[in-house]
Amino acid sequence: LHSTYSDGTLSVKEIVEYASTKKLAAISLTDHDCIAGIHETMEVAEKIGLEVIPGVEISSMYEDTDVHVLGYFFDPDNKDIKSKMDEIRLIRLERAKKIVARLNAKSILLRFERVLEFAKGFSIGRPHIAAALMAEEYATTYSEAFDKYLGNGTEFYIPIKKLSPKEAINLIKSAGGIAILAHPYVFEDPTIVERLIKEGFDGMEIFYPKQHSTTVRNFRQLCQKYNLIETGGSDCHGEYYGDVNIGSAHVPYSVLDRMKALVKR
Repeated sequence: LHSTYSDGTLSVKEIVEYASTKKLAAISLTDHDCIAGIHETMEVAEKIGLEVIPGVEISSMYEDTDVHVLGYFFDPDNKDIKSKMDEIRLIRLERAKKIVARLNAKSILLRFERVLEFAKGFSIGRPHIAAALMAEEYATTYSEAFDKYLGNGTEFYIPIKKLSPKEAINLIKSAGGIAILAHPYVFEDPTIVERLIKEGFDGMEIFYPKQHSTTVRNFRQLCQKYNLIETGGSDCHGEYYGDVNIGSAHVPYSVLDRMKALVKR
């Protein structure tokens, strides 16, 4: 789940309340390159008896391919992971400033302060710039904003320095957590998933709203081959995708039991 601490549209309180209406047993806040909202989520959820797993979704790069690494059950107060997330937040901030400067140079007059209104002061990303472009009527949808201004290959796109998957995995594990390969269905190269598994992942995101049944079957076979945990989640960002789909992934609690057993070992 993604909150306003990164590129989600729902606050932590709204996420917890919605999860409660769905009668979920547990949730994990996995904001992009940001762990600032974990303690707040735990505090709000504790009042209603909802279990919260510390989580994060770290952006990494492998052979010119974006790879998202999910971390679960790590210590959110670990100095190394806190320091690295703070470092990445500043990198994201500088990148956003440069993108806005490029837009301004082409007479797309967008104030950076306007972007910050949507970023809530935490982990800033391109969706926040997209939201500001929509607010200023330079685009009508997030898709249009990315197609015209923010997507890879556009004249305003600026690449960002990222960790390697191995570095992200090691960071999570050094903080006591386990590392999961996020939404493997996005990769166009069918061989990359198996190569990534060998980087040290503990599991793979299998239960996911957008994955086709044939794709799921193939990934489950890889999990069995390498003894990986099959995890899942809705990857809810709120209205960015036109729906609040919290709880739509239907992940059995037995998955969480297996994750806990691995953490304990």
